[in-house]
Amino acid sequence: MTKVKELGTYIIKGGEQGQARLAVISRVLAPATKALFDRFEPLAGLSVVDAGCGGGDLSFELAERVGASGHVVGFDLDETKLALAREEATRRGLANVAFRTASVLDPWPVSEAAMVNVRFVLTHLPRPEDTLARAWDALAPGGLLVVEDIDYAGKFCHPPNQAFERHTELYITAAQKRGVDPFIGRRLVRLLEGAGFANVDTSLVQPFGRSGEVKQVASLTFAAIADGLVTQGIASADEVARVASGLAAFAAEPDAVMSLPRIFQAWGWKPR
Repeated sequence: MTKVKELGTYIIKGGEQGQARLAVISRVLAPATKALFDRFEPLAGLSVVDAGCGGGDLSFELAERVGASGHVVGFDLDETKLALAREEATRRGLANVAFRTASVLDPWPVSEAAMVNVRFVLTHLPRPEDTLARAWDALAPGGLLVVEDIDYAGKFCHPPNQAFERHTELYITAAQKRGVDPFIGRRLVRLLEGAGFANVDTSLVQPFGRSGEVKQVASLTFAAIADGLVTQGIASADEVARVASGLAAFAAEPDAVMSLPRIFQAWGWKPR
């Protein structure tokens, strides 16, 4: 996930807190991520770009798949996350992945890639079409674009919970106030087709449960937008504290079910 300093539209706190949140989400989504990338095997030997890579969770998965004969470049603007990603790559002994400082809005530091991966980036951009054009330029003819993004309207819990519903409303309000789309997942197919990609297809995943890390994501995300809610005048500090407390209490209930947003996966190819 990229940190859009130029626009101020990235509503989720970055740095170490942001990386810890992304790591939890990546673990929750691991089965869906594996199934998604399995669609496109074999990936061995390919040159792959992970745009807005954050702490590199997907970069590492892709590096394992492309193997020693392939190469992965992840780029992001959040230097703290990139430093953590480089440390983790060294710890894992992955010599085929590199992390660079760059914006998804500027010309990308890569070209002639066989595959570009973009997860949870477009939802933070006022003009996602511009970033899809950058992805197009980074791909070789015949290259594959894979995009994942959210539809925040699809979050659910059971039984009904006021704090859960309110945190969803506040996230949506914060995103829309900054001119970005918290429902962009449902638009991915048309966006990819509009950018010129061929044979576009899609799938939908939505992790949920009543135990484990899936129940931590709502609180982690709310904590990451809390300061922004107050500074933008969307909610008072007292309301933010009440919602945060209510989310934590609800997650602690053993029979409470909590979901992530709906996550749309879409992919298409740059014509040869």
